[in-house]
Amino acid sequence: MKDNRNEYKQILKATSIFGGVQFFNVLISIAKSKIVAILIGTAGLGILGILTSTVNLILGISRLGLDFSSVKEIAASKTNEDKSEVSRKVAITKRLTWLTGLLGALIILIISPLLSKIAFGNNDFTIYFIIISVAVFFNQMTVGNMAILQGFNELKKLAKSTILASFFSLLFAAIIYYFFGQSGIPWVIVITAATAYLSSRYFVLQVSITKTLISIKNTIIEGKSMLRLGIVLSLGALASLVNSYSVQIYITNSGGVEQVGLFTAGIVLIDSYVLLFFNALSKDFFPRLSEVASKNSLVKKAVNKQAIITVLLLTPIIVLFLIFKSFIVKLLYTEEFLPIVGMISFGIVGILFKAVSWVMGFIIIAKGDSKLYVKIEIISNIVLFVMIVIGYRFKGITGIGISYMIYYILYTILIRNVVGNHYKFSFGKDFIRIMITSMFLCFLTLYLVYLETTFSKSVLLIVVVLFSLVYTLFMLNRFIGLKELIKNKL
Repeated sequence: MKDNRNEYKQILKATSIFGGVQFFNVLISIAKSKIVAILIGTAGLGILGILTSTVNLILGISRLGLDFSSVKEIAASKTNEDKSEVSRKVAITKRLTWLTGLLGALIILIISPLLSKIAFGNNDFTIYFIIISVAVFFNQMTVGNMAILQGFNELKKLAKSTILASFFSLLFAAIIYYFFGQSGIPWVIVITAATAYLSSRYFVLQVSITKTLISIKNTIIEGKSMLRLGIVLSLGALASLVNSYSVQIYITNSGGVEQVGLFTAGIVLIDSYVLLFFNALSKDFFPRLSEVASKNSLVKKAVNKQAIITVLLLTPIIVLFLIFKSFIVKLLYTEEFLPIVGMISFGIVGILFKAVSWVMGFIIIAKGDSKLYVKIEIISNIVLFVMIVIGYRFKGITGIGISYMIYYILYTILIRNVVGNHYKFSFGKDFIRIMITSMFLCFLTLYLVYLETTFSKSVLLIVVVLFSLVYTLFMLNRFIGLKELIKNKL
C-alpha cells in the first residue's frame, strides 16, 4: 500500500511541477492573448496561427522525432553509468539537432514563395516566411537542449527554462506588437524561438556533462538508432501537424483569415488549461513507462495510476471552464472573440477523452511499436480532418468543437481496443468508476450551461462544482493520503 501511495505521489509531484509551470504559462498566455487581441485583432491572430503552424509543420518534418528518441537514448545510457557513453549521446543529440535545424530553416527559406501562395493565395507574405525560417533553426536547437535536461531527469531546470522563456517572450511580444502591429508578427515568432533556445541553453550548461567532440560522419553513424526510431515517430507527429495546417488553410479559403483567428483562439483556450497534464505525461510518465515496457503487468499498473490522477485533476477544471467560458473569453481576448464560446464548450469536454487516450497511447511508443503508432496517427488524423470539415460546413466554428469532442470519444475507444488486443491492457475498477463519474459531471455541466438562466440552474451548477471538487479531494486522499501530506508540509 505504501509503495502504491509513493507511486501516486510521484505522479502528483511531476504533475504539480509542470502544473506550476503551466499555471505561470497560462498567466503569460492571458496577458499575451489580450495584447494580441487588442493590438492585431482576429485577422492578426489568424496570420499568427498560420505562420506558427507553418513553423510547426516544417519542424515536424525536420525534427525527425529527436524530441522523443534522443531522450530515450540519453536516459538509457545514463542508467548504464558509463559517463563516456552519456557524453557521446549528448554530443550526438546536439549535432543532430543542429543539422536538422539548419535543414528545416533552408527548406522554409527555399519554398517561402510557395508557402505564401498556399496559405494566403498570394506572394504578399513571402518575406514573413523568410523571416520565420530562423525560428525553425532556434526551435530545433531548443529540442536538443530540452532532450538533454529531460534525459538527465532535470525536471526543475526544465521547468525554470520554460518559465523564463515565457516571461521574456511576453515582454518582447508586447513591445513589438505595440510599435509594429501585424508587421511584427514574424519577428515575434523568431524572438520567441530565440528566447526559448537561450533559456534552455543556460540551464543545460549547469548540468555536469563531459564535453565530447564528434564529427558529422560519426554523428550519422552512431546516431542511426536515434534517427531510426525518431523518423518513424515523427511520421505520426507529422500527420497531426499536417492536419492542423490543412484545417487552417481550409478555414482560410472557406471563411477568411478572421475565422482562422477565431479557430486559433479556440484551440489555444481548449489546450492551454490542460497542457500541464500532457507535459507531465511526456516529461515524467513516458520515461517511467519505458523502464517497465517489457512487462505488461507493470505497464497496466503504471497506466491505470497515471490515468486516475489525470482524470481526477482534470474534472473540476473542465466543470469550472464550462461555467465561466464567456468570462474567460472576454478576459483573455475581447468581445470580438465570443463566437468561439460554442466551440470551446464542446471541445473542452473532448479534452477529458484526449487525456485518457494519450495515457494509453504512450504504451505503443514505449513498446517501440512505431509502425502501429504511425498507422493509427495517419488514419485518425484523416478522420479528424474530415470530421472538422463536416462540422464547420454545418455549424461553423461551433461545429469544430462538436467534431473535436466526438472524435476524441471515438479515438479513445480505438486506442483502448488497440492496446487491449496488442498488449493485453485493461483498465481497473477504480479507474472505470472515476471515469464514469467524471463523464457524468462534464456532460451534465455541458447540458446545464445551455439551459436558460434560472435560480434552479444556478443552484445545480454550484452543486456540480462543489461535488467535483470534493470528489477529487476525497479520491486523492484515498490514493495518496492527502491529509497526511498536507500535515507533513505544514
